[in-house]
Amino acid sequence: EIIKKIKFLEGFMTKAPYDTISQNYTDLVKNDPAKQFVQYPSALNLLGDVSQKTILDVGCGSGIFDRELARRGAIVTGYDVSSKQIAHAKKSEETESLGIQYLVSDPSEFQTTEKFDKAVSVLVLHYARDKKHLAQFFFSTCQALKDNGKFVCILVNPNFKRLGQSVYNRRFIKLHSGKMQVDFLDKNQQISCSAEYSDFSTADYEQAAINGGFRSVKWIHLKVEKAGLQKMGQSYWQGFEEDCLYIGFIAYKK
Repeated sequence: EIIKKIKFLEGFMTKAPYDTISQNYTDLVKNDPAKQFVQYPSALNLLGDVSQKTILDVGCGSGIFDRELARRGAIVTGYDVSSKQIAHAKKSEETESLGIQYLVSDPSEFQTTEKFDKAVSVLVLHYARDKKHLAQFFFSTCQALKDNGKFVCILVNPNFKRLGQSVYNRRFIKLHSGKMQVDFLDKNQQISCSAEYSDFSTADYEQAAINGGFRSVKWIHLKVEKAGLQKMGQSYWQGFEEDCLYIGFIAYKK
């Protein structure tokens, strides 16, 4: 079996390599328990009421989460550096028109005259290439928010301890380069695709948010939705809340 590697060495979700495995990754996340029962519901809970609110999705991928927001009445704009992921998103919009606007952009280039009520990013910020690039995520988002806006982020928990173990269809490995690697596993625990990302600390995220213009930040412990416990079983999620793979992070503009 040929293992397809995503190499994030030249920037946030570098265009060419990510585009190469775009369909593979899109198929994987459609039925991913981690996204269905932890990442997406946690982001929705932290965003609060989105009805008639303007929402910016930073690193929207194929737009799965954007469509959930739009179905709840949000007015959504999403951007991503991968043109193929945006193509997937636009194709879904053509099939089910929800009024979502999709753009191809990097945070260092993203500009808008619109001011959004809220912004969100689900498992994206760790793909910033360094601390300066991470601050650009926060700066461009802060500039795009209204004065009372907030930026809700779901992150890989910097304090996650079970490195090298296969958990929740993933395996995280610390590389000699100082980067991290995540292997996405299929139902047979074989590698479907892999990605390298930056090993940012909690302090790195906090400093990047403040450097980007936000006034305060907050960390939130995440839990598995009851529906996820019922569908996947307790054994699948064993140890999740004690050593949580993901964590919530909110940056407040005011």
